[in-house]
Amino acid sequence: MMNKIRADGPAPYQEGTYVLRVVSVTGRKTGEPRSLPIAVPMVAGERYLCAPNRRRDWVRNLLAAGECEIEGDPQPRHRAVLVEDDEAALAVHTYLSRLGRTSPEWPFPNGASATQIAEHLTQIAVFRLQPVAA
Repeated sequence: MMNKIRADGPAPYQEGTYVLRVVSVTGRKTGEPRSLPIAVPMVAGERYLCAPNRRRDWVRNLLAAGECEIEGDPQPRHRAVLVEDDEAALAVHTYLSRLGRTSPEWPFPNGASATQIAEHLTQIAVFRLQPVAA
């Protein structure tokens, strides 16, 4: 998947949907960069990373590092701010509503409302991305 994202080049961000990016996060134990393909939704002009649970290695790495790099962005370095409120629920709802398929990894049913998603915000992880000037 990462090769395809890299080969296709970065699609422009679009409000109310997501684009695929290669994101690199420093490993919390190794200190080495770890890359992963991930969807980046945009809601109200803000970009997010969303995970169905906080136990994933990349989530734990991002919580420890506090920042990541996004390939293809004009400013690749981003501060990642964990959000746990209505903003987070809306980001996940936007992403999943555009996914176009059921994802059994999330702790709520497909088609869940932002209100239903909000009940799980301490189990999932949503990060608002803030570009960091070089």
